[in-house]
Amino acid sequence: MNDSTPPLSTPTGPQGLGHESLGPDGPGHDDTGPQEAPVLSVRDLEVAYRTGKQSRVRALRGVSFDLYPESSLALVGESGCGKTTLGLALLRLLPTLGEITGGEVTYTGGDGRSRDVTAMSASQLRRWRWSEAAMVFQGAQNAFNPVLTIGQQMAETLKDHARGGIGRREILERSAEALRSVRLEPRRVLGSYPHELSGGMKQRALIATGLLLHPRLLVLDEPTTALDILTQRTVIDLLAELRAEYGFAMIFISHDLALAAELADRVITMYAGKVIETGSTQDIFTAPKHPYTSKLINAVPPVTGDLPELASIPGAPPSLATLPPGCAFAPRCELATEECVQSEPELITLTQRPADMTHAAACIHHDQVHHERKVIARA
Repeated sequence: MNDSTPPLSTPTGPQGLGHESLGPDGPGHDDTGPQEAPVLSVRDLEVAYRTGKQSRVRALRGVSFDLYPESSLALVGESGCGKTTLGLALLRLLPTLGEITGGEVTYTGGDGRSRDVTAMSASQLRRWRWSEAAMVFQGAQNAFNPVLTIGQQMAETLKDHARGGIGRREILERSAEALRSVRLEPRRVLGSYPHELSGGMKQRALIATGLLLHPRLLVLDEPTTALDILTQRTVIDLLAELRAEYGFAMIFISHDLALAAELADRVITMYAGKVIETGSTQDIFTAPKHPYTSKLINAVPPVTGDLPELASIPGAPPSLATLPPGCAFAPRCELATEECVQSEPELITLTQRPADMTHAAACIHHDQVHHERKVIARA
């Protein structure tokens, strides 16, 4: 089954990763600086998973960042670096064995009222989720209940999370409006079961469900996983259009740097549960200052332009249960010295900019990271 919406053309950008032309500090950058409080302010967030009666593994270690209204933040890194755990923790959706062990997650609504998400009761969370903050989970095939129609599942979301009572007519109207916003025909989709839709249609229906109550914050966890490249193009263009139309702030979780370059105003690179680099999309993709970020970019083939020499990152991410001393990336880093294994480096501010676009890296050798891509000679 093919998607009803044709793919659009692919733009190009920094490092040939498929990004539209950027301004001085990435798309959507406002040189006047943020005029409002952050939608989300995260400070020293710690998450641990229980692995036994007395054992815990620290999955997030002191994560801090701010997300401003209508901005977009990409979380990138290899599998197991803590991206999905962070997304789940922000909405208090961690699995049973996971728990927030420290830090604060402060949400500020459109009314200017700030609330600590980590201190919300179960009833407060129920009212807050989906009406103020929603999450689009990885893998639409697994996110939907296979024995309920799309319409039934959208109706459940509205009944459970809408403020005040909501009637059947309004449920149908809101569901249809949300589906039309993602270019799906309501008559076709509302009565369909998940298996009757293509992968791209399911993913768009999942995005529509997340936007049912017009949340101020949308978290997307690998929203294009398992989709072919043409369907990915459709979903990415759609997300950009929806953000422009509805004005929500977005956190985009991905291991695909090309998609991050397209959707994000700002990028955070994560490794071993920590933020190791943060900055505007322009800074991260043209002048990364952490060797891990540079290697991630060099491992991604470009969409257009000359074919560069791709280089894999040697070794594997460390086990969170047995982290090496000092910098967690040191065993895989060609710049590592004895100083790197003596103490774990903190984020160093490299470029101070307005609108939360400060460029910072957790590397004592940041001045030695010279990012370049070698082009393979063509016959």
